Amino acid sequence: MITLKNLKILLFLLATQLFAHQTGLSYVDIKEDTKHKINVIYKKPLSDKKGKDIYIRYPAKCFTTLQEEQTIENGFIINKFELWCTQTGLEKSKIWVEGLVFSDRGVLIRYENPTVTTKSLLRATTPFIEINHENTNFELFLEYVNLGIKHIWSGYDHLLFVLSLVLLATTMRKLLFSISAFTLAHSVTLAFGILGIVNLGVAFVEAMIALSIVFLARELLDEKNSFTKRHLGVVAFTFGLLHGFGFSTVLRTIGLPQDEIPLSLLSFNIGIEIGQVIFIFGVTLVLKLLYIVIKQYKQQLHTLIAYGIGIISTYWLIDRVLLF
Repeated sequence: MITLKNLKILLFLLATQLFAHQTGLSYVDIKEDTKHKINVIYKKPLSDKKGKDIYIRYPAKCFTTLQEEQTIENGFIINKFELWCTQTGLEKSKIWVEGLVFSDRGVLIRYENPTVTTKSLLRATTPFIEINHENTNFELFLEYVNLGIKHIWSGYDHLLFVLSLVLLATTMRKLLFSISAFTLAHSVTLAFGILGIVNLGVAFVEAMIALSIVFLARELLDEKNSFTKRHLGVVAFTFGLLHGFGFSTVLRTIGLPQDEIPLSLLSFNIGIEIGQVIFIFGVTLVLKLLYIVIKQYKQQLHTLIAYGIGIISTYWLIDRVLLF
């Protein structure tokens, strides 16, 4: 017989496996000069230290000429090295990423030489980049929109926060107001983070995001008409400021060139909002159908979901605090 205690244990075990693979967005910055000397900086999120490694495969003609000692900066494991890929360099070549699975956030690769700049988010479905042309502004716009959508969909912490808002909102008006407040807040701090106006440590931000979800999970289990339930928009705005810094670390810490910041800021934020709206629509529809099918167990389902959110977010909080 499945009891509530057994379900809690099952959910905790699930939480420990959610991030067994790659959890953050890795970044590879490749710069090639006129003499075809290639400098590579590979940034892997520190939170992926326990995750399964991915492998970046360069063309067979390439070999490493210099390898610097691994360092840790701003929540990232940094590897720097130099490549030599004969007199032709990397242009008109392909770079692959092996080991990615569908749930991974992927690897953002940026290649630059004096005449060509190209960038692509590599995922399990599209694990290679072909360096053969300069991206247009529209292509870069689409890349960042795509990055924003995939970031929110693979950002389980952000999704659990939004799910909590959906469950706490007693009316459609309150839901729209709270989601709008959350969107406004994280849009502001996303811009502040990218522009360097306010800088917070990645590990601290990620831990606080987990704490915000723990807080909402507790509110979901509280039957009283608390401040959060009466003023959900205010709470959503407050925590949205934290989540915006979480979004900004995806772009700010990868060292984007200054002339791409306005484009990346706009399109990445648009992608986040598109992904968020689709998620809200989908989860609202699923919940309504579940409430219709198991109407007599609606409260039990609500409680189970709240415990699930609480257990998973508590695990994240502990795991992230240990990275301080």
